[in-house]
Amino acid sequence: MRRLYLLACLILLCIEFATAQDEGVITRKERIDRSNSFFFGFGPSFTLGDNIGDYSVGFNFETGFQKRLNRVLSIGPSISYLSFRYDPDVTSVSGSAYVGNGDPNGWGAKYALPNLNYNYGYVITLEGGNLSLFSFAVNLKLNLVPIKDNSKFSVYGFAKPFITYVTRGEVTGSDVRYTYEIYEDLGSSGSINDDILYYNLGDGTFYQDGYTGNWGPNSYDALKSGTEITGGIFIGPGIEVMPTKVVSIFLQAAFVYTFPVTFVSTQSYEPSIESYLDDNFPMTKKGFPSVNIQLGLSFNF
Repeated sequence: MRRLYLLACLILLCIEFATAQDEGVITRKERIDRSNSFFFGFGPSFTLGDNIGDYSVGFNFETGFQKRLNRVLSIGPSISYLSFRYDPDVTSVSGSAYVGNGDPNGWGAKYALPNLNYNYGYVITLEGGNLSLFSFAVNLKLNLVPIKDNSKFSVYGFAKPFITYVTRGEVTGSDVRYTYEIYEDLGSSGSINDDILYYNLGDGTFYQDGYTGNWGPNSYDALKSGTEITGGIFIGPGIEVMPTKVVSIFLQAAFVYTFPVTFVSTQSYEPSIESYLDDNFPMTKKGFPSVNIQLGLSFNF
């Protein structure tokens, strides 16, 4: 009798356990009332790392559609716009020069000074070269804690592989030549009139020698505007307030890596006359990392 009683109790426990399991499965499969959403967000963008071109603060905007597949995973497409303006305060040539050695003024031949040799350099001023990236992405959003219909907030991570159409504005500018430390190996020729070499003050300072020139895409192919198609990925964390209400607010930060693209980067060149005369100066082509901060709204239905 005692064994029969124990067996009955065991059967009841098994039934209760199975029922609980069924309810658990149903609970996991239960869908959120508002599983679709349109969203948009915007905010500032910043280049990331050393030698990422002559750019500083930019701007980003994104809009898209998102569908919750369950309480953890959401997926959907989006389009975004990211722009960076050329910033002359970032360029490496501000207040310095691309320096060489020789006689670009031709004074040696003009004044019969065959051994005339001095340091000189070009200080350049640039403008233009703004970058704009129009991207199409596939959003993969993972809630770190499964959400419910009454969730007040959620913390999530996301990854967004994208393809992008990049445009770069044309670059224009001017250059000014400076000289310093002019000297003459006189040998047996005696003395010369130092008035001719009035920059030779021995103070290591550059003095403008009167030469100025203008840069533009009509003279240098590298300065022309350009377009490219490339790709990359957004990845980062975010937080969303009232994620299952009609309107929710989110704040997120995205590390953005864009595959190699051409942009203005004077820092990619040594401060030499050889760099100044390089046909590709001041452009470089490589990966472009940045960070987006984005505040936005979602309309859930």
